[in-house]
Amino acid sequence: MDKLRHIKLELYNIRTKARKIFKRGYEDITMLIYYHDLKNQFQLLIINAKDILLLEKEITRAEAFRIMNTRSQ
Repeated sequence: MDKLRHIKLELYNIRTKARKIFKRGYEDITMLIYYHDLKNQFQLLIINAKDILLLEKEITRAEAFRIMNTRSQ
């Protein structure tokens, strides 16, 4: 796994030129999906309550939409 690092989410879209299209929180973990218009890429971010980036992974369009359309019970 990549090294843990602090991230300012409000600056993530400026730095990467991506826009947030999805956000879901579970207790102290938050999952976000960003879309890069220029690269036509989807990025999955998992952060904890202290804004420490736990995972940053490129995902396909199908994976992004499957995550966004999955409803928790």
